[in-house]
Amino acid sequence: MKIIRKKDQFDEVGRWSEDKLSLLKKYLEAYTKIMKNQRWCKGYYYIDAFAGTGKPKARDEKRFIDGSPCCALSIKNPFTAYFFIEKEKWRIKKLESIKRRFKDLEIIIKNDDCNEVLTKLIPQFPYSSFKRVLVFLDPFGMNISWEIIEQAAKIKTIEIFLNMPIMAINRACLLNNPSKLTQKHIERMNRFWGNNDWQNIMYIDASTLFGPIKIKDYIDGKKLSEYFIKRLKSVFEYVSLPLIMRNSKNTPLYCLIYAGHNDKAKKIVEDIFKHFEKLKALKLLEHNLILKVPK
Repeated sequence: MKIIRKKDQFDEVGRWSEDKLSLLKKYLEAYTKIMKNQRWCKGYYYIDAFAGTGKPKARDEKRFIDGSPCCALSIKNPFTAYFFIEKEKWRIKKLESIKRRFKDLEIIIKNDDCNEVLTKLIPQFPYSSFKRVLVFLDPFGMNISWEIIEQAAKIKTIEIFLNMPIMAINRACLLNNPSKLTQKHIERMNRFWGNNDWQNIMYIDASTLFGPIKIKDYIDGKKLSEYFIKRLKSVFEYVSLPLIMRNSKNTPLYCLIYAGHNDKAKKIVEDIFKHFEKLKALKLLEHNLILKVPK
């Protein structure tokens, strides 16, 4: 997501972000449809850890689209309450405006770092509360701590819909020469990954004329997501297969992953992902056929 800093500030997103938001909304619709019929449930809550402005601008067109907060607020069966977390004050003003539009819904806006907010918020939903929570994690870069993911998993009432920042990880931390990694790089990756195992996974030994050295292994978006899924499976019972999202140059940007304690929820998410991939493959086929038609 690109931030445009002008007099009237707004966030700008690409087509792949619109796809991501569409997939999120499909799962929110399915989730709330099921939860509203659970008699034992005393409430189901939505937490958007990186809420943004709520109405980003589409990069290729002069139009504003529904961001994740608006997607969640506009579903057929609303959540019991919504928590929108955002660190930037200028974005908070945009969220406050959206809150005024949805007066009938309970919306709590938190202006702080999401890790600080979630640390305090998660304990409010113990298993004995008979409440359930869906957390959408769509971090700017890698601004989410593994400790938060682990805390959410342990409480057993929370499931997460995660946007894993593949490109941000590759650009910020996975340098070709590990000896050039600064302490800041290492601490940043350790915080996101939860330990320093990533160094053994992503760097391999190589022989040179000057002796053995460590070099970056070739790791594509799928492989990187699979490594992180193993981390998620160490704390969550059910973790979906990843959906790799790419830009117009076919470069992996991020991947969507579900993690929770419900096998049916995992299956629903994977069905949504499979349907999306089928439609995408059909569109690509149609596009290629059109290109082959003689003019």
